[in-house]
Amino acid sequence: MKMKGIMLPLVLLGFAVISHAQLTPQEALKSMERGINIGNTMDPPYEGQWGNPPVQERAFDDYRSAGFTAVRIPITWDKHTSLVPPYAVDSTWMNRVEEVVDWGLSRGLIIIIDAHHESWLKDALADTATNLPHADSCIARFDSIWSQIAVRFSNKSDSLIFEILNEPYPMSESNTDSLNASVLRIIRRTNPTRIVSFSGYKWSNSDQLVTAAIPDSSDKYLIGYYHSYDPWNFGGLGLGTYGGMADIAGTATKFDQVSLWSANNGIPVILDEFGYIRTGDYNSRMCAYATVVDQALRHGVGAFAWDDGGNYPIYDRVTGTFNEIKDILVHTYPTSPYRLSLNEPSPGKIELHWTNRYTGGDSIVVERGTGGADFSYLTTLPPLSSDFVDSSVAAGLTYYYKLSIATADSTLIQSYPIRINVTATDISSATVLAGFSLSDNYPNPFNPSTLMNFSIPRYGVVTLKIYDVLGREVKVLVDEPRAPGRYTASFDGSKLPSGIYFARLKFENRTLVRQLVLVK
Repeated sequence: MKMKGIMLPLVLLGFAVISHAQLTPQEALKSMERGINIGNTMDPPYEGQWGNPPVQERAFDDYRSAGFTAVRIPITWDKHTSLVPPYAVDSTWMNRVEEVVDWGLSRGLIIIIDAHHESWLKDALADTATNLPHADSCIARFDSIWSQIAVRFSNKSDSLIFEILNEPYPMSESNTDSLNASVLRIIRRTNPTRIVSFSGYKWSNSDQLVTAAIPDSSDKYLIGYYHSYDPWNFGGLGLGTYGGMADIAGTATKFDQVSLWSANNGIPVILDEFGYIRTGDYNSRMCAYATVVDQALRHGVGAFAWDDGGNYPIYDRVTGTFNEIKDILVHTYPTSPYRLSLNEPSPGKIELHWTNRYTGGDSIVVERGTGGADFSYLTTLPPLSSDFVDSSVAAGLTYYYKLSIATADSTLIQSYPIRINVTATDISSATVLAGFSLSDNYPNPFNPSTLMNFSIPRYGVVTLKIYDVLGREVKVLVDEPRAPGRYTASFDGSKLPSGIYFARLKFENRTLVRQLVLVK
């Protein structure tokens, strides 16, 4: 009986240890398949300074409900830290960071915090040989910041991950490697098993991760991270297009590179920033986002989309709503339909083509919208379908399409959305087009002048120009913003030779053309 009395607490203790087992980097990686950043919010000099409101608690409910499993919170510490020893971090700021971290952890999310736009440090370590005393004080200040962070958050769930430094540019490679190692040692004093993320130098891309020195080869709680806005001309500058076989192969090569490094070193990898600037070609951007998610899942790499509420928007921090990129991030799988294309074979018809990668479903649902995130059910197709013709489109409008499939285990897999601008009907065959009209009540042939009446449904720039048969502009009648309503423009052809002319009326993406015959 006494033996049983002794054993029972030990058994219970054993259960407690098992149920609270330390989270390993490999286990954490499984919860970082679908991540998002709260960019340009806690990383400006002061929270909310760059156009986004301060972080709200409801955001973490929205992230979780949407299907995200991890959130990265970029944080800049500079303006909240004393410039003199012991370099104390302002208590109000530390409390605020802890509040936001706790919001995320309490929702069961993996949370990453970092040191983000610390240019004071990066600039000083670009060339320590020319400014060594200043560099030493900057290193001491950064060490102190991380020491205070590590102490303050040492009792938090192991679902909180520390990222040493974001994009070390213009630091040298050796200084980056040295800093990674020294900060890791500081963190380990109070957080011996907390997962810590590190990168290579410059802009933390894949090439720099695979050449970086591992901060401590014996440390079992490390993750390597890298960033990708590749190809930069498209992802960062919005130039050209994306979606060809060479583009997709280029993306896959990056993942091959980091996966090989991960396997060789036994260190998991996450892509904790990727995105495509909103000024780029729409269909290309959607394909690019889906390609990254697809490849990340195939290679076992955690992926965090960059969302800054500006050039890379996904979540509206004011309304609490997501745009269409959210569904790509949470519903793309390696089995999702892909290689979508749209064309307009004839007026009033849109053809949609795609490649199937999942054949075990009961059907494919086609959804359509006239805005990026306002999709609604259009039709249901057999599961092996690879094309569809929509004959219910209106001329002059922009349509968005995507495909959805429910798998055998009820997982929702989707294609990325794709859009097309339907050609406006020529004015000779239709005078009214979705609230945008040009009247047909003037004589033709005419001599020597006529009135043109048109209406617009909302405020915008209206252009009405006359061209000759060689395509030369001969008269500008309207080229300015107008308020909603009906307008009249007069075309006087008295100083032009007899012949055929064309009136071209344009508003937003709608264009109407009419042939005019001038007879004197």
